[in-house]
Amino acid sequence: MRADERVTSVRQEPEVKLSIADARIAWVLNHPHMSDWVKQALRSADGLDPIALQNDVEMLRHLIAPRAEAQIEIAVTSVFVD
Repeated sequence: MRADERVTSVRQEPEVKLSIADARIAWVLNHPHMSDWVKQALRSADGLDPIALQNDVEMLRHLIAPRAEAQIEIAVTSVFVD
């Protein structure tokens, strides 16, 4: 096994993952150009059951992403049709 393979195969401790995630969330909450919707969602998620939260995030991904993609496609198509 090469040295770079050993580095990428090292498992990160859950506490490290949590610390990184918390730092990223703090960055988003402090960033003036992030949407209020995302900031409110992050604040609302704090302290929730992580399994329920993960299920909710997955549900949003299945509902919102396809809707947004369709809206973008309609908008782009209308630019070329008009």
